[in-house]
Amino acid sequence: MAAQKHSADSNYDVDVLIVGAGPTGLALAAQLAGFGTSFRIIDRSLTRSEESRALALQPRTLEALRPFGISTTLTAAGHPARGIHLHLPDQTLPVDLSDAGIEDSEFQHLLFLSQAETEHALAAHLSGRGVRVERGVELQDIQFLDPDDPFAGVEAKVQRLDRGIERIRARYLVGADGAHSTVRAKAGMDWRGSSYPGTYVLADLEVDGAEAEHMHAYLNEDGFMFLFPLGRPATWRLIAMKEDGDPAQATLESLQKTADKFSGGALTLRDPQWISDFTLSHRMAEYFQNGCVFLAGDAAHVHSPVAAQGMNTGIQDALNLGWKLALGARGLASEELVDSYDAERRPVGKAVLQFTDRIFRLASSRNGLLKLPRTKILPAVAPRASGSKALRSRLFRTVSQLDTRYRGSHMVDTGDSRLPAFLTTGPKAGDRMPDAVVLEQGRERRLHDILSTPGFHVLLSGPGWPADTQLRLHDALGQLSPWLSVQRLSVGSRLAAADPSEIQDVSGLAFERLGLSVRRPEILVVRPDGHIGFRSQGTDITGAVEYLERLTTPAAGSPAAV
Repeated sequence: MAAQKHSADSNYDVDVLIVGAGPTGLALAAQLAGFGTSFRIIDRSLTRSEESRALALQPRTLEALRPFGISTTLTAAGHPARGIHLHLPDQTLPVDLSDAGIEDSEFQHLLFLSQAETEHALAAHLSGRGVRVERGVELQDIQFLDPDDPFAGVEAKVQRLDRGIERIRARYLVGADGAHSTVRAKAGMDWRGSSYPGTYVLADLEVDGAEAEHMHAYLNEDGFMFLFPLGRPATWRLIAMKEDGDPAQATLESLQKTADKFSGGALTLRDPQWISDFTLSHRMAEYFQNGCVFLAGDAAHVHSPVAAQGMNTGIQDALNLGWKLALGARGLASEELVDSYDAERRPVGKAVLQFTDRIFRLASSRNGLLKLPRTKILPAVAPRASGSKALRSRLFRTVSQLDTRYRGSHMVDTGDSRLPAFLTTGPKAGDRMPDAVVLEQGRERRLHDILSTPGFHVLLSGPGWPADTQLRLHDALGQLSPWLSVQRLSVGSRLAAADPSEIQDVSGLAFERLGLSVRRPEILVVRPDGHIGFRSQGTDITGAVEYLERLTTPAAGSPAAV
């Protein structure tokens, strides 16, 4: 990866060293490549895994992967979740997921797709940019370059199969190396949590008797069995609980007995591509950062596979961190901005862990009292709840991670002129930027497409903006200017000519979803991770400039400021 191998700072061999080339590490590499940041990505495995461990992409993850040009490829290869059939002891309840009320995203369904294919798409994108994953390279140890300053960089000792020991000096080190993370252990970050009781089984195989294109959840007093329409490497992914005290390795024959127990003999299993026993844990690192060392994905948090949260949360960890490290490497990030990764993502990891833990215990407990919600309450309330579009939408927005936000972060702000939150509509500072179809230079595009280029995006809406506003913003922000895009957003007509820097909201949906008014000017700053960082009313740009300066000005005397 010659184009990204050397750091511009002679104190370092590379700006960022990524340990682990799963979906999290690859997504981080893709974002760093977009910013032109020097990095290396290493993995101890000689080949990329072809097993479909994670099996689904959430809408928010597909949005987050848009800048790499692979979301359309992934969508075409995957299978959207149209519905789920709840197989309860005395009834089967079909739940329609085709209309979940997610109008503000292009991606409106959970997408079933093998993790192997997600990794392949990310790796292909990196290969197209001249980036090579260095395989057969194992991290052995790390040392901080300055024992008195954990932010001064690290030296990583790695073992290469092809040429022995190598030492790599990096400004930042990111552990994306899974639940048994070497980075986490060597950086001294505590790993807290526990294992779930019992053993579970995964299998990719063919199933006769299950309606295609739907998820199937079998719940009874013995626990659960789930079927997911995977497509490749087999049509179905099966996840189930094993019998208590069963030490034998799962086989097709034992899986058939499990399927008979949950389906009453309605299913026939055949042609397994992969069968694996496994145990489950719910654990999280005490911190996601120790100086210049960061954790992301399974290295930072692991939980049960229910609701398809693991890989998706990891990818979004990476895309929250990548732009901060990229700007830090260029001397365009305050210490607070780089350090905000832990403050923003650890609460998200904790919430996901708690959410999945509650659902998993509901589905798996064999305790007489704890299994009552599954065996008695769910059959009673599910028919009515499944018929409520509002309830389905609220639940799906949570599961799809579209509602993940950073409102409490110091890296978001609201101008003094904006009305109190309870008097306004639309997303607040820290919320995800909603999507809509708009016109740019007479061409129909998604708003998220326009905002997908690396850097900050400033949108000026409403009337009264001076013609030189764009120039004044670029002049005021100096070195940040190459990573700053400024555009007008207006309600327009297909017949009206527009300035090349103007985005026309012909349908009015962008204004509606953002809570904007055609009579009131407003400024929005969208962060590189697609979250609104700042918004304020009026045509005064002072608040936006001060916000961006606060994020991107290194402290006096820091290495980046020198």
